[in-house]
Amino acid sequence: MRAMRIWVLSDNTAAPPVFEAEHGLSLLLEVEGKRFLLDTGQGEVARRNADRLGLDLRSVEAVVLSHGHYDHTAGLPFLLQRTGPKRVICHPNAFDSKYYQRGDIWRFIGMPWRREFLESAGALVEENTGPLELADGVWVTGEIPRRTEFEPGDPDLKCERDGELVADPFLDDQGIVVDAGEGLVVLLGCAHAGAVNTCLYARKVAGKERILAVVGGSHLAFLGEEQLTATISAFRDMDPLRLAFSHCTGQEAACRLAAAFGKRFIFTQAGNCLELGDHPSEGTRPPPALVGPVGFPHYP
Repeated sequence: MRAMRIWVLSDNTAAPPVFEAEHGLSLLLEVEGKRFLLDTGQGEVARRNADRLGLDLRSVEAVVLSHGHYDHTAGLPFLLQRTGPKRVICHPNAFDSKYYQRGDIWRFIGMPWRREFLESAGALVEENTGPLELADGVWVTGEIPRRTEFEPGDPDLKCERDGELVADPFLDDQGIVVDAGEGLVVLLGCAHAGAVNTCLYARKVAGKERILAVVGGSHLAFLGEEQLTATISAFRDMDPLRLAFSHCTGQEAACRLAAAFGKRFIFTQAGNCLELGDHPSEGTRPPPALVGPVGFPHYP
Protein backbone atom coordinates (compact mmCIF):
# COMPACT_ATOMS: atom_id res chain seq x y z
CA MET A 1 0.00 0.00 0.00
CA ARG A 2 1.26 3.50 -0.84
CA ALA A 3 2.47 5.50 2.12
CA MET A 4 0.01 8.28 2.85
CA ARG A 5 -0.77 10.80 5.58
CA ILE A 6 -3.76 13.12 5.93
CA TRP A 7 -3.48 15.88 8.52
CA VAL A 8 -6.56 17.78 9.72
CA LEU A 9 -5.43 21.42 9.86
CA SER A 10 -8.84 23.08 10.29
CA ASP A 11 -12.03 21.63 11.70
CA ASN A 12 -15.00 22.49 13.92
CA THR A 13 -13.36 20.74 16.86
CA ALA A 14 -9.72 20.44 17.85
CA ALA A 15 -7.52 18.04 19.79
CA PRO A 16 -6.89 19.58 23.23
CA PRO A 17 -4.96 21.33 24.58
CA VAL A 18 -2.72 22.36 21.71
CA PHE A 19 -4.81 22.94 18.61
CA GLU A 20 -7.37 25.55 17.52
CA ALA A 21 -10.84 24.95 16.08
CA GLU A 22 -13.06 26.97 13.76
CA HIS A 23 -16.10 26.31 11.60
CA GLY A 24 -14.17 25.15 8.57
CA LEU A 25 -12.13 22.39 7.00
CA SER A 26 -8.61 22.01 5.69
CA LEU A 27 -6.89 18.68 5.00
CA LEU A 28 -3.23 18.26 4.09
CA LEU A 29 -2.59 15.14 2.01
CA GLU A 30 0.89 13.66 1.68
CA VAL A 31 1.40 10.83 -0.80
CA GLU A 32 4.93 9.46 -1.19
CA GLY A 33 6.48 12.84 -0.39
CA LYS A 34 4.10 14.99 -2.45
CA ARG A 35 1.75 17.29 -0.56
CA PHE A 36 -1.62 18.72 -1.58
CA LEU A 37 -4.04 20.84 0.41
CA LEU A 38 -7.81 20.32 0.20
CA ASP A 39 -9.47 23.54 1.37
CA THR A 40 -8.14 26.24 3.65
CA GLY A 41 -10.64 26.78 6.48
CA GLN A 42 -12.09 30.24 7.08
CA GLY A 43 -9.19 32.05 8.73
CA GLU A 44 -5.67 31.60 10.07
CA VAL A 45 -6.34 28.37 12.00
CA ALA A 46 -5.01 26.02 9.30
CA ARG A 47 -1.73 27.92 9.13
CA ARG A 48 -1.32 28.07 12.89
CA ASN A 49 -2.16 24.39 13.39
CA ALA A 50 0.32 23.49 10.64
CA ASP A 51 2.95 25.36 12.64
CA ARG A 52 2.03 23.39 15.77
CA LEU A 53 2.40 20.16 13.81
CA GLY A 54 5.77 21.21 12.44
CA LEU A 55 4.50 21.12 8.84
CA ASP A 56 6.20 23.34 6.27
CA LEU A 57 3.37 24.55 4.04
CA ARG A 58 5.85 25.77 1.45
CA SER A 59 6.13 22.13 0.40
CA VAL A 60 2.50 22.05 -0.77
CA GLU A 61 2.38 21.54 -4.54
CA ALA A 62 -1.23 22.62 -5.09
CA VAL A 63 -4.30 23.83 -3.21
CA VAL A 64 -7.63 22.28 -4.21
CA LEU A 65 -10.84 24.11 -3.29
CA SER A 66 -13.70 21.64 -2.88
CA HIS A 67 -16.37 24.32 -3.43
CA GLY A 68 -16.94 28.03 -3.00
CA HIS A 69 -18.15 28.38 0.61
CA TYR A 70 -16.30 30.71 2.99
CA ASP A 71 -15.48 28.00 5.54
CA HIS A 72 -13.42 26.16 2.91
CA THR A 73 -11.86 29.09 1.05
CA ALA A 74 -11.49 32.20 3.22
CA GLY A 75 -8.21 31.01 4.75
CA LEU A 76 -6.49 30.96 1.34
CA PRO A 77 -4.71 34.37 1.48
CA PHE A 78 -3.38 33.60 4.98
CA LEU A 79 -1.88 30.35 3.70
CA LEU A 80 -0.43 32.07 0.65
CA GLN A 81 1.36 34.49 2.97
CA ARG A 82 3.27 31.47 4.26
CA THR A 83 3.66 29.44 1.06
CA GLY A 84 4.22 32.02 -1.62
CA PRO A 85 2.53 31.59 -5.02
CA LYS A 86 0.74 28.23 -5.43
CA ARG A 87 -1.49 26.45 -7.92
CA VAL A 88 -5.10 26.85 -6.76
CA ILE A 89 -7.45 24.42 -8.47
CA CYS A 90 -11.19 25.05 -8.41
CA HIS A 91 -14.33 24.85 -10.51
CA PRO A 92 -15.31 28.17 -12.16
CA ASN A 93 -18.55 28.19 -10.13
CA ALA A 94 -16.54 28.36 -6.90
CA PHE A 95 -16.50 32.13 -7.39
CA ASP A 96 -20.32 32.37 -7.55
CA SER A 97 -22.25 34.38 -4.97
CA LYS A 98 -23.56 31.75 -2.55
CA TYR A 99 -26.12 32.08 0.23
CA TYR A 100 -27.91 30.31 3.02
CA GLN A 101 -31.66 30.99 2.92
CA ARG A 102 -34.48 29.61 5.03
CA GLY A 103 -37.70 31.58 4.88
CA ASP A 104 -36.94 35.24 5.47
CA ILE A 105 -33.52 34.46 6.95
CA TRP A 106 -30.57 34.66 4.59
CA ARG A 107 -26.87 35.34 4.69
CA PHE A 108 -23.92 35.34 2.31
CA ILE A 109 -21.74 32.23 2.69
CA GLY A 110 -19.65 32.40 -0.49
CA MET A 111 -15.97 33.07 -0.97
CA PRO A 112 -15.29 36.46 0.65
CA TRP A 113 -12.34 37.30 -1.60
CA ARG A 114 -12.45 38.48 -5.20
CA ARG A 115 -10.49 36.38 -7.63
CA GLU A 116 -8.34 39.41 -8.50
CA PHE A 117 -7.30 39.80 -4.86
CA LEU A 118 -6.43 36.11 -4.50
CA GLU A 119 -4.35 36.23 -7.67
CA SER A 120 -2.54 39.31 -6.43
CA ALA A 121 -1.83 37.39 -3.20
CA GLY A 122 -0.20 34.54 -5.11
CA ALA A 123 -3.06 32.25 -6.15
CA LEU A 124 -2.26 30.71 -9.53
CA VAL A 125 -5.88 29.87 -10.29
CA GLU A 126 -6.62 26.90 -12.54
CA GLU A 127 -10.26 26.20 -13.31
CA ASN A 128 -11.30 22.58 -13.80
CA THR A 129 -14.64 20.96 -14.56
CA GLY A 130 -13.51 17.40 -15.22
CA PRO A 131 -11.05 15.02 -13.56
CA LEU A 132 -7.52 16.38 -13.19
CA GLU A 133 -4.51 14.26 -12.27
CA LEU A 134 -2.33 16.09 -9.73
CA ALA A 135 0.29 13.35 -9.50
CA ASP A 136 0.57 9.68 -10.31
CA GLY A 137 -2.61 8.11 -8.90
CA VAL A 138 -3.90 11.36 -7.34
CA TRP A 139 -6.89 13.09 -8.96
CA VAL A 140 -9.25 15.99 -8.42
CA THR A 141 -12.70 14.69 -9.38
CA GLY A 142 -14.13 17.77 -11.04
CA GLU A 143 -17.93 17.81 -11.39
CA ILE A 144 -19.57 14.82 -9.71
CA PRO A 145 -22.53 13.13 -11.44
CA ARG A 146 -25.63 12.62 -9.27
CA ARG A 147 -26.47 8.92 -9.37
CA THR A 148 -28.18 8.19 -6.05
CA GLU A 149 -31.83 9.02 -5.38
CA PHE A 150 -31.25 9.76 -1.69
CA GLU A 151 -28.71 12.61 -2.05
CA PRO A 152 -30.76 15.52 -3.42
CA GLY A 153 -28.66 18.26 -1.81
CA ASP A 154 -29.45 20.89 0.80
CA PRO A 155 -32.46 23.05 -0.21
CA ASP A 156 -31.36 25.88 2.09
CA LEU A 157 -28.16 26.50 0.12
CA LYS A 158 -28.57 28.91 -2.76
CA CYS A 159 -26.61 30.78 -5.39
CA GLU A 160 -27.40 33.97 -7.27
CA ARG A 161 -28.60 33.76 -10.87
CA ASP A 162 -29.83 36.87 -12.70
CA GLY A 163 -30.46 38.69 -9.43
CA GLU A 164 -32.46 35.84 -7.90
CA LEU A 165 -31.55 33.20 -5.33
CA VAL A 166 -32.00 29.70 -6.71
CA ALA A 167 -31.07 26.23 -5.46
CA ASP A 168 -27.31 25.82 -5.78
CA PRO A 169 -26.57 22.89 -8.13
CA PHE A 170 -23.06 22.68 -6.66
CA LEU A 171 -21.35 21.90 -9.91
CA ASP A 172 -18.25 23.22 -8.13
CA ASP A 173 -18.35 20.45 -5.50
CA GLN A 174 -15.34 18.17 -5.92
CA GLY A 175 -13.02 15.94 -3.94
CA ILE A 176 -9.64 14.24 -4.19
CA VAL A 177 -9.15 10.55 -5.03
CA VAL A 178 -5.96 8.63 -4.29
CA ASP A 179 -5.12 5.19 -5.63
CA ALA A 180 -3.54 3.61 -2.57
CA GLY A 181 -2.67 0.42 -4.39
CA GLU A 182 -5.13 -1.90 -2.69
CA GLY A 183 -8.01 0.51 -3.21
CA LEU A 184 -9.05 4.15 -3.14
CA VAL A 185 -8.91 6.88 -0.52
CA VAL A 186 -11.49 9.63 -1.07
CA LEU A 187 -11.18 13.10 0.47
CA LEU A 188 -14.35 15.19 0.80
CA GLY A 189 -14.88 18.88 1.46
CA CYS A 190 -18.58 19.03 2.38
CA ALA A 191 -19.80 16.43 -0.15
CA HIS A 192 -22.63 18.66 -1.35
CA ALA A 193 -22.86 16.33 -4.34
CA GLY A 194 -23.34 13.49 -1.86
CA ALA A 195 -20.70 11.45 -0.06
CA VAL A 196 -21.87 8.28 -1.80
CA ASN A 197 -22.08 9.96 -5.21
CA THR A 198 -18.51 11.17 -4.72
CA CYS A 199 -17.27 7.66 -3.92
CA LEU A 200 -19.14 6.19 -6.89
CA TYR A 201 -17.54 8.72 -9.21
CA ALA A 202 -14.13 8.21 -7.60
CA ARG A 203 -14.31 4.60 -8.79
CA LYS A 204 -14.84 5.77 -12.37
CA VAL A 205 -12.09 8.39 -12.21
CA ALA A 206 -9.52 5.96 -10.83
CA GLY A 207 -10.75 2.83 -12.61
CA LYS A 208 -10.81 0.84 -9.38
CA GLU A 209 -13.75 -0.42 -7.29
CA ARG A 210 -12.40 -0.89 -3.75
CA ILE A 211 -12.97 2.05 -1.38
CA LEU A 212 -10.45 1.82 1.46
CA ALA A 213 -11.15 5.07 3.30
CA VAL A 214 -13.33 8.19 3.12
CA VAL A 215 -12.10 11.31 4.90
CA GLY A 216 -13.60 14.77 5.43
CA GLY A 217 -16.96 16.52 5.67
CA SER A 218 -20.23 14.82 4.73
CA HIS A 219 -22.93 17.48 5.39
CA LEU A 220 -24.98 14.72 7.03
CA ALA A 221 -25.79 17.02 9.96
CA PHE A 222 -28.24 18.90 7.73
CA LEU A 223 -29.82 16.30 5.47
CA GLY A 224 -32.30 14.30 7.53
CA GLU A 225 -32.88 10.78 8.76
CA GLU A 226 -33.70 9.22 5.39
CA GLN A 227 -30.45 10.31 3.74
CA LEU A 228 -28.37 9.34 6.78
CA THR A 229 -29.88 5.85 6.88
CA ALA A 230 -29.40 5.35 3.13
CA THR A 231 -25.82 6.65 3.32
CA ILE A 232 -24.96 4.21 6.10
CA SER A 233 -26.45 1.38 4.05
CA ALA A 234 -24.44 2.38 0.96
CA PHE A 235 -21.21 2.54 2.94
CA ARG A 236 -21.94 -0.88 4.43
CA ASP A 237 -22.06 -2.18 0.86
CA MET A 238 -18.74 -0.45 0.03
CA ASP A 239 -17.20 -1.89 3.22
CA PRO A 240 -14.38 0.66 3.72
CA LEU A 241 -11.64 0.07 6.28
CA ARG A 242 -12.07 3.59 7.63
CA LEU A 243 -14.61 6.40 7.62
CA ALA A 244 -12.97 9.49 9.09
CA PHE A 245 -15.60 12.23 9.09
CA SER A 246 -15.75 15.67 10.68
CA HIS A 247 -16.79 19.29 10.05
CA CYS A 248 -20.39 19.29 8.71
CA THR A 249 -21.05 15.66 9.67
CA GLY A 250 -22.41 16.68 13.08
CA GLN A 251 -22.41 14.87 16.40
CA GLU A 252 -25.71 13.03 15.91
CA ALA A 253 -24.74 11.62 12.52
CA ALA A 254 -21.30 10.77 13.90
CA CYS A 255 -22.89 8.74 16.70
CA ARG A 256 -25.01 6.85 14.17
CA LEU A 257 -21.96 6.15 12.01
CA ALA A 258 -19.94 5.02 15.01
CA ALA A 259 -22.74 2.64 16.03
CA ALA A 260 -22.88 1.22 12.48
CA PHE A 261 -19.13 0.91 11.83
CA GLY A 262 -17.55 0.61 15.27
CA LYS A 263 -13.81 1.25 15.33
CA ARG A 264 -13.77 1.71 11.57
CA PHE A 265 -15.38 5.14 12.14
CA ILE A 266 -13.42 8.11 13.49
CA PHE A 267 -14.74 11.58 14.24
CA THR A 268 -11.59 13.54 13.47
CA GLN A 269 -10.42 16.86 14.91
CA ALA A 270 -7.91 19.53 14.00
CA GLY A 271 -4.49 18.20 14.96
CA ASN A 272 -5.22 14.57 14.01
CA CYS A 273 -3.30 12.65 11.38
CA LEU A 274 -4.58 9.62 9.49
CA GLU A 275 -1.83 7.28 8.30
CA LEU A 276 -2.05 4.54 5.70
CA GLY A 277 0.55 2.16 4.40
CA ASP A 278 4.19 1.77 5.39
CA HIS A 279 6.36 4.74 6.28
CA PRO A 280 10.16 4.77 6.27
CA SER A 281 11.72 3.65 9.56
CA GLU A 282 8.28 3.11 11.07
CA GLY A 283 7.68 -0.56 10.22
CA THR A 284 4.26 -1.76 9.17
CA ARG A 285 1.30 0.12 10.59
CA PRO A 286 -2.20 -1.40 10.32
CA PRO A 287 -3.91 0.81 7.73
CA PRO A 288 -5.50 3.17 8.28
CA ALA A 289 -4.51 4.38 11.75
CA LEU A 290 -5.31 7.59 13.58
CA VAL A 291 -2.36 9.17 15.31
CA GLY A 292 -1.76 12.50 16.93
CA PRO A 293 0.93 14.42 18.73
CA VAL A 294 -1.08 14.51 21.94
CA GLY A 295 -1.53 10.82 22.66
CA PHE A 296 -4.26 9.70 20.29
CA PRO A 297 -4.48 5.92 20.04
CA HIS A 298 -3.93 3.71 17.03
CA TYR A 299 -7.01 1.90 15.73
CA PRO A 300 -6.37 -1.56 14.25
